[in-house]
Amino acid sequence: MGGVTLYGHPQSPYVRRALMAFYEMGVQDFDFKVVSSSKGDTKTDEYLAMNPFAKMPLLDDNGQYLYESRAIMRYIAEKHAGESSSDLVGKDPLERALVNQWVDVEGHSVTEQVVVVVEENFLKKLMGTGEPDKDRADAAKEKLARLFDVYEKHLEGREYLVGGRFTLADLTHLPYTELLPHAGAAELISSRPNMSKWWERISSRPAWKKVQQLEAKLS
Repeated sequence: MGGVTLYGHPQSPYVRRALMAFYEMGVQDFDFKVVSSSKGDTKTDEYLAMNPFAKMPLLDDNGQYLYESRAIMRYIAEKHAGESSSDLVGKDPLERALVNQWVDVEGHSVTEQVVVVVEENFLKKLMGTGEPDKDRADAAKEKLARLFDVYEKHLEGREYLVGGRFTLADLTHLPYTELLPHAGAAELISSRPNMSKWWERISSRPAWKKVQQLEAKLS
């Protein structure tokens, strides 16, 4: 067969991260195959042969398989760096390290707390999986507030997290942070002027709008 195929569902924040990388780099030559974990699509023998962890997204690049959304977004950005005016990874070793630093902060600190807030204040009610744990949600919000205070200070005089332009450091925050308003926690961003301007700047990018449109179409 051959070619490039991204497997996943656009409702998944992890899949949206990979899609955003494709769209931001202007890549059009790839297929998007919708799969559903709830329907068992990720547990088939065929899928497990490509991703034994049974997760999404999964990238098949001519028979080479990649999983984990942050690894996929880095790969897409690096592979297509010479084909696009976008430089998402950084122009030198230091800038690339700074980009990766913020990707790690998002992955290991921010998203960990966002997931708790969204689960307790939004998903439990939506899915009917139990009563929200207010104490757990409030503790996570307090941790996010401290984290976002650091962002607020860092973004003073800056439009983006690294290098004065949009990079993976910014991109990686989009899929989960956008869920905070659904969990009644929009003020974590709106109450911080620098962060609020940054969020408006990155969430209004055409590539992200395209991801949202695809999600609305296929949901």
